[in-house]
Amino acid sequence: MLLLVAVLLPVLGVLLYHLAHGRQMARDFAYERVRILAHTTAVGLGSLLRDHEAVLRRIAQRPMVMALDGQACDPIIVEFVKLYPEFTNLVVQDLAGRNDCSYLSQKITREQLGGIPGFRDAITHGTMTVGGAVLGPLSGRWISVLFYPVKNAQDETTGLISLPMDLVQLGERMLGSLPRGTLVVVLDKSGTIVLRSRDATTWIGRPVPSEMAHLATSQTEGSALTISADGVQRLFAVAPVERAGWSVLAGVPVDEVFADTNAAFASGILLALAILAFALGLAWRIGRGIVRPIDALSLAASHVADGQTSTRVQLDSAPRELWAVARQFNHMLDASERAQAELRESEERFRTLARLSSDWYWEQDADYRFVRFDGRVLDGTGISSEGYVGKTRWELPALNLTQEDWARHRAVLDARQEFRHFEILRLGPDGRERWGAVSGTPIFDASGQFCGYRGVGTDITEPKRLEQERLQLSLHIEELSRRMVQAQEEIRRRFSRELHDRTSPNLAALRINLDMITRASPAERSTEEFAGRVEDTRALIEDTTLSVREICAELHPPVVDCGGLFAVVQSYAQQFARRTGLQVNVECPHGEVRLAHDLELALFRIVQEALTNSAKHAQARTLTVLLQLDSHPVVVMVTDDGVGFDVEKALKSRHTAGLGLINMRETAEFAGGRFTLQSVPGHGTRICVEI
Repeated sequence: MLLLVAVLLPVLGVLLYHLAHGRQMARDFAYERVRILAHTTAVGLGSLLRDHEAVLRRIAQRPMVMALDGQACDPIIVEFVKLYPEFTNLVVQDLAGRNDCSYLSQKITREQLGGIPGFRDAITHGTMTVGGAVLGPLSGRWISVLFYPVKNAQDETTGLISLPMDLVQLGERMLGSLPRGTLVVVLDKSGTIVLRSRDATTWIGRPVPSEMAHLATSQTEGSALTISADGVQRLFAVAPVERAGWSVLAGVPVDEVFADTNAAFASGILLALAILAFALGLAWRIGRGIVRPIDALSLAASHVADGQTSTRVQLDSAPRELWAVARQFNHMLDASERAQAELRESEERFRTLARLSSDWYWEQDADYRFVRFDGRVLDGTGISSEGYVGKTRWELPALNLTQEDWARHRAVLDARQEFRHFEILRLGPDGRERWGAVSGTPIFDASGQFCGYRGVGTDITEPKRLEQERLQLSLHIEELSRRMVQAQEEIRRRFSRELHDRTSPNLAALRINLDMITRASPAERSTEEFAGRVEDTRALIEDTTLSVREICAELHPPVVDCGGLFAVVQSYAQQFARRTGLQVNVECPHGEVRLAHDLELALFRIVQEALTNSAKHAQARTLTVLLQLDSHPVVVMVTDDGVGFDVEKALKSRHTAGLGLINMRETAEFAGGRFTLQSVPGHGTRICVEI
C-alpha cells in the first residue's frame, strides 16, 4: 500500500502541476488575446490613415487643387465624397481662408475651421495632421478632420485640404465586428473619446471615464484589470496609433476570459481526485502484468498524436481486455487512415473539378456577405479576396448593372433560387475593366435552415473582348461594303460623264460631216473643200476611238494583265503627265516582280486616286511613285511637293479630297493592308500603303 501511495503521489503531483501550468497558460493566452486585439485595432487605424494620407497627397498634387481658384474647383472634390460616404465633406482653402472649394454648398468659415482640433497644428506641419473629435459645424455629426497641406511649385504651403471623417461610420467599420462583451475605446491626445465599439453616439466627444484615466495616460503598451463605465470588470490593453497620436483601449470581460480556465482547473482537480480514488480502489486488483501493455498503448497513442498514424500497438502478452483494446485501437487507426485517404482523394477531385470548370470558388453567409474565396479571383475581377470578404456583391461597384438589376438579383437570392452566368463588369485598382460570370446555389443545414450561398466564378473578359471586336469588325465590314457600293456608283458616274464629254462632241461633228457628204453633188465631191471635210471626218473618228480606248484603259488597263504593276503604273504616269503637265517619277527597284492580279489592280487604283488627288488639290509640280514589290510587306508610296493639308480635317470630311482619301484607305483595308497618310500644310503630302 505504501509503495502504491509512493508511486501515485508523484503522479498526482505531476497532474496537479500540469493543471496549474495549463491554467497559467490560459491566463497568459487571455492577456495576449487582449493585447493582440488592441494592437490589431491600432494597426488597422494606422493603415487606414496611411491610405487616406496617400489619397490626400494625390489630390493635393492635382493642378486644379494647387491653383486654389475658388471659381475653378477640381471636380474630384465632389466625386470623391460621393464615392466615399464615410467622409462628410472635402474642403480646399488657401491659408487666408479664401478661394473655398468644397463638396457642400454651404461654405465653412475661417472661424468655424479654426475651432476644429488640429487646425492650428496643420498650418505649420508639412504632412497630414489628424484632429480630435468635434461636432461638425456643417454636418452636425461627430467628425475627426484630416488636414493636408497644398504646396506650390516652390514647395511652399499655400493652402489646406480638410477631410472630415464621420466617426460613427468609422467606428462601425473598424469596430462593428467585435465579439459580444468586448469593449474598444479610441482616445485622442487630450483623452477625449474618438471611437467606441458600444454606444458610440453617446460617448464620442466625452472625456474618458475616471476609472480608465490611468490607462489613457499610459505611455507604454500593456494590460491591466479595470472596471469600465458600465460596471463590468474587464482586462484592458493599450496600444498607440502613432500616426494620429491616438490611443486604443481594448478590453474583454474578466468573467468571460477566465471562466473556462477556472472551470477547467476545478474539473481537473476533481478529475485528479477521482483518478486517485479509482487507482487506489483498483490497485489491489491490477497486477504488474498490465504495466507493459499499458505502456505500449500509451506509446502508440503518443506517436499517433505526433502524426505517426502508421503506428500500431504490438503486445507480446496481456490480459484479455487489453488485447481487445489494442485490437480495437489498431482497427480504429486503420479505419482512420482509410477515411483520411478517401477524404484527401475527394478533396483533390473537388479541387480539380473546380479548377477545370471555373476560375474561383466563393461562399456567402445568410446576409449574402462573402466569407470565403478560393482561386484566381484577383486575376478575374481585379479585386483581391480580402476586398470581397465581409461585403455583399452589390456593395462593390459594377459598371454594367443598375439599381434595378441588383434588385432583381436580390429577389432571386431572397427566393433561395439558383442563378447561373450572372455577368458583372468591374473596374480594378489598376484601371482595367474585367468581366466575370458567377453562378451560385443556396446552402441549407440539416434542419432546412438557410445558411447562405456558394458558387463559382469565371473570368469572361477575353470572350467579351472578342465579342466586342467581332461586332466592331462586322460594323466595319458593313461600312466598307457600303462605301464600296458608293465607290462603284461613283466610277459609273465618272465613266458616264467622261464618255459623254469626250465622245459626244465628236459624234455630233461626225453626223454634221456625214450629212454634208451625203448631200454633196458629184461636182462638189471633186473639190478641195470636200476632201478636207472627209479628212476632218477621219480625224474625228480617230479621236473618238482614242478617247474610248483611254476610258477603257482607265476602267481596266490592259497593261496590268501582261506587264504587271510597274508597267501599268509607268504607262499611266506618262499619260497623266501629258494630260496634266506635271512631272511624275516612277521608281521600282524590282519591276519584274509580279503580285496577285487582284492585289496589283487594287494598288494601281490607289496610285491612280493619289495622282488624281494631287493634280486636283495639291498644286504640286513633281510627284514621285515608289514601288517596293520585293519587300515584306509590299510598299507603295506616293509623294508630292504640293501645299499639304490638315490630315485630321481631311479624313473627317465626306467631300472633295476627303472622299478620295477614304476610298484609298478602304481599298487598302479590303486588300488586307494598312494605309498611312502624312501631310503638313506647306510641306507636301505622302501616302503609304503596306500589304
